[in-house]
Amino acid sequence: MTESDFKKILSRYETGECTAEERKLIESWLDSHYKETIPFKSDTDKTRTKEAIKASVFQMANIHTKINAPRINYLKPIMKIAASIVFIISLGVGSLEYYEYLENKKYSTEEVVSSANIQKILLSDGSIVWLKPNSSMKYPKNFKKKEERIVSITGEALFEIEKDPGRPFIVHSGELTTKVLGTSFNINARDENIEVVVLTGKVSVTSNYNNNEVVLQSQDKALYNVISKELAKEQKQTAKPIIANITRGTEYDMKFEDTSLKVVIQKIEKKFEVVIKLEDESLYENIITADLTSQSLDKTLDIISKVLSTEYKINDSKITLKTMK
Repeated sequence: MTESDFKKILSRYETGECTAEERKLIESWLDSHYKETIPFKSDTDKTRTKEAIKASVFQMANIHTKINAPRINYLKPIMKIAASIVFIISLGVGSLEYYEYLENKKYSTEEVVSSANIQKILLSDGSIVWLKPNSSMKYPKNFKKKEERIVSITGEALFEIEKDPGRPFIVHSGELTTKVLGTSFNINARDENIEVVVLTGKVSVTSNYNNNEVVLQSQDKALYNVISKELAKEQKQTAKPIIANITRGTEYDMKFEDTSLKVVIQKIEKKFEVVIKLEDESLYENIITADLTSQSLDKTLDIISKVLSTEYKINDSKITLKTMK
């Protein structure tokens, strides 16, 4: 990242036009240089000192600041230390290196190892993975924009992938690579046979050994023998009992027939780990018939809102449904 790029991010931060991720990075960067360095006498001193440091940083970057804080002449004994901190974090190599460190940390790799129970993983792009017992998965904490979304698993997992044509989703499982744009499928890579079963959508499965590829659609299955290196496709062989077994213990099945809205809302909350509030509680009396299986949170809320003639607002993990006027 260049000094110019860094200044642009600072400018967007000051005008309130930066992304949530950029805001978090800038604030973390600023906070890290004053937290335990200055001997604050009170919380008021701490707040005023922090704001003064912020103002000085923006001033050095030639960015107009809206911060209403005194400059470095405030509380001289304390601000001598603050001034040295401002010097350290001036827009030079050190600050850029720190920002790069935070950027790398943002995309660091996570690893989850399940025990005897299914473990649900909510990925940063909105995709959901149900990691089956005694399995493991590696994935980036955040997927980079305009790049492929890549994860790897050992064992078995059920995937519901958020549609994003510009960023294919790729799963490495032993000697197989599964590539999708947006679909739901199950991979079992426990034994000498690796099995990929597609529930909805379309995926390609490729052997890393000889680049043989098969394309699967809904209810198709691919089998790969690790010993013989053979990759075979079985069309429309996935019966309902098999799908039921694959999805058991998950919130994958979201098909509702004459179900109270209260129950539907509870299942949506559990699946996506959100809290939904209805401004008009009388809406709970509605009876819903809809198939929300393999739908993203946004698509699910779109469907519910259309049925109820409401609109929704998302604030982090809190969702409010309002009656349309």
